[in-house]
Amino acid sequence: MLFPQKKLRIVRDTDHEEDVASRSKKRQKDPIGLLDLPLEILQLITWHMDTSTFYTSLLTCKRFLHAAECRQNILRHILRLPGLRLGLHDVSTPQLLSIFRKRAAMSLCGAGVLADVKRYAPIPSSVSLSKAVFSAGSPAHLAIAQNFHIVHVYDLNHTSVRLKTELQSIFPQSSAVNDDYDVVKMAFSSTRDLAILYKPKVPMGMPANSPFVKNIKIVTNVLKLVTFHYTYSHAKGHFYSNDQQESRDIECDIDYVPVGLAIAVNGNACISFKPPGIQGRDGGTELWLVLRSKYLNACSYGKSLHLILFCHEKFCFTNSNVRFPNFHITDPTPKVVVTRYGPNMGYPSGRVFFDMQFIRKGKGINFYKPGTPIHTYFTTSADPETFESRPARENLVLIDVGGEGRFHRFAVGMPFFGIHTAGARTANGLGASRCQSSYLAVGITLDYGAFIMEMSRASSELNCSHTVDLERGRRTTDWNPIAFLAGWRDGGSSSLGSVMATSQGGGRIAAATWTEVRVWTFHPTILHQGHKEQYFPPRDYNTRKGIGRLRPTVLSNEGVVYKMMWVGENNLYATTDRGLVQWDMSALAEGEKDDMSLAHDAWPENAVERPLVNFGWRLSSA
Repeated sequence: MLFPQKKLRIVRDTDHEEDVASRSKKRQKDPIGLLDLPLEILQLITWHMDTSTFYTSLLTCKRFLHAAECRQNILRHILRLPGLRLGLHDVSTPQLLSIFRKRAAMSLCGAGVLADVKRYAPIPSSVSLSKAVFSAGSPAHLAIAQNFHIVHVYDLNHTSVRLKTELQSIFPQSSAVNDDYDVVKMAFSSTRDLAILYKPKVPMGMPANSPFVKNIKIVTNVLKLVTFHYTYSHAKGHFYSNDQQESRDIECDIDYVPVGLAIAVNGNACISFKPPGIQGRDGGTELWLVLRSKYLNACSYGKSLHLILFCHEKFCFTNSNVRFPNFHITDPTPKVVVTRYGPNMGYPSGRVFFDMQFIRKGKGINFYKPGTPIHTYFTTSADPETFESRPARENLVLIDVGGEGRFHRFAVGMPFFGIHTAGARTANGLGASRCQSSYLAVGITLDYGAFIMEMSRASSELNCSHTVDLERGRRTTDWNPIAFLAGWRDGGSSSLGSVMATSQGGGRIAAATWTEVRVWTFHPTILHQGHKEQYFPPRDYNTRKGIGRLRPTVLSNEGVVYKMMWVGENNLYATTDRGLVQWDMSALAEGEKDDMSLAHDAWPENAVERPLVNFGWRLSSA
């Protein structure tokens, strides 16, 4: 045969189906992933991302980082962030990408997934942090009431939580033991003095007006106000000391319910009570200003050795074994000034003050109605020796938003940022120079929501102290809204309402509701300088009204928030129903979540290795 014969192959329908199936199996073994797409397709995908997702994608792999090296893509996203736009078109593409990453990190883009979260469970687990209080400063402090009469004070910093000291309240000249009292409220003063209000226990399920109350050990309702004075203890070389505490007995009707506590720098305290109603109606609110003797005031702050010795002889329990005796100050009958706020005082009936704050070195008090982060009413007080009760005034400012000719009711909070500019004389040197002080505060209105308010005032250089006094900045009504806090929620029907915290640098505002925590970021100095049209993105600036819009970053939900405080500009602490929570939103955060315990992970620097069973760590005697 000249030509070999080929075998004929009969093609069947099933053969074609088998070839298709084999090819699909091969594709399943080697699928085409997102990173296998052409560079142009990846750039198109990143073009349609929101700015937070685009910033987060740069941290995933080199492929997305290489895809982001497109100038038009970077400009599109950088113009969506707050920041000055001058000169952006004159820098190179690598520099433009670096500017974007810095601004995105400052704006907390992607912090909802990138923030490191640490959750500290309380000890014991039955302890509630609803009564815990924060104290701002360096370092910041957190006080948590344990069972009975024990209070733990923690140091809060950027990296860890450390147990600083353990305080034990002592009630001298009292027949009752400490276990018969519950902690009602705690409060820090601006000088870190810690006040704790104790209330006698009443059997569960037994009404206060029950005739059986007379048969139990507690016959009268005598509250205990214990104060640990940080200033005096610090002068003697202590942080806080159990041997340096002051106790005051406050008698009140057993039907009176204490709901608020505040302490001033001079040691005076203010307690708000919800008295029983009259003929079925709400009795309004009673404020009790608990004053201190001038001798006790001098003793606590160590201003005069003569007064200290006098205080020892008249008021204090001394220890003769010590050369300079430690003492427990007792004032069984402190002077109490009672002020009742009701309909006749210009205050609506049925409202109860839950939170209070002393201002102006104890000469003023701000009152916060339940669920409101901005004080609703305020009053002024005089010198304790000549105190006269004065009616509460409503925190109300009428402001025309955007020059529309319509005035809206604003409640403006205490300023959180201020800048002082020294005055300059005229060219001939004859005119008097004037200083200018500018302040930023948060204002809330029911019509629009929440705004960042700005106010500037000028004063003569001769009458100026050349310091920024934030409390003085609130004593004016010339406020103008400059930035709208988009996404602000008033807390709805929750009894906690909205919980707000501002950072010490003034560039962060956090607000928590029942379900979420939102954070707004901005540059306060630029807002003060007035370059709003160059600072806000074009889509977030209303040219006609001259008001910008700040978009929030939503953090992970870690429970119901009771209180919040910033430590620095990137660390947010909150007390929740699940314990203490820390969000670390620094540039090095990687989205880690750690479950920790205050018993074993918040150890103090002077702790020994053997832990205690009940309170975590045993402190050394050094």
